[in-house]
Amino acid sequence: MVEVVESTCESYVSPRLKKVIDGEDKGGVTDSTGWQGGGGFRYYKLAPSLIVNDRWGNAVINPEYNAAMLAEALSKLEGFNYAPSEVQWWQHGHSSERDFIYVTTQNLSAEQLQALSDEVGSDQSLLVCCAAFHGVTAAKASERWPNLTLKKIPKMVLARCEWGHDDYSLNVANLPMAQVEKHAPAAGPGASKAKKSAPASAANLDQGGLFGENE
Repeated sequence: MVEVVESTCESYVSPRLKKVIDGEDKGGVTDSTGWQGGGGFRYYKLAPSLIVNDRWGNAVINPEYNAAMLAEALSKLEGFNYAPSEVQWWQHGHSSERDFIYVTTQNLSAEQLQALSDEVGSDQSLLVCCAAFHGVTAAKASERWPNLTLKKIPKMVLARCEWGHDDYSLNVANLPMAQVEKHAPAAGPGASKAKKSAPASAANLDQGGLFGENE
């Protein structure tokens, strides 16, 4: 079901669905189908646009997205399970035991990418989603760091959009299904947080805050 007005969801749609599940709703086709209740539903709220235009008309990341929201959104778009590591600061999600994703709004230099590649190691692979990278071309980067795949965030997100529609919807038909966590309390918006420890070696990239707040 889709509803444009949030107040309608709260005052009408959600309460009626609960009654249908409890077997207390007698309207519609309940009686004619012999419905006795059961089932369940999920209630989603549409997030704000991930990419917006700045005052010069350039596509930029929406400032309404915090670090966790951005990492989770891009993990889903790229087919990764969002699962921030508490040990490795560059592991925001994974698609396998050795394939990971790292999301940052920083502009990464060749030196930072080299340090990141050294940390990842030759037996693992990492998709790096960043605002931009400089000091090396994309072709040279794939040769120099075979364990890294570099993507610029605005470009990769815009490539998933369906242009020519009023709502500019993201093409999310092939995203993985959400996994239900058993025995876990429901978390509210923005409740997903994980501590990430910075590397203690010289490979520390000194990234600062994800949105430059510590610069």
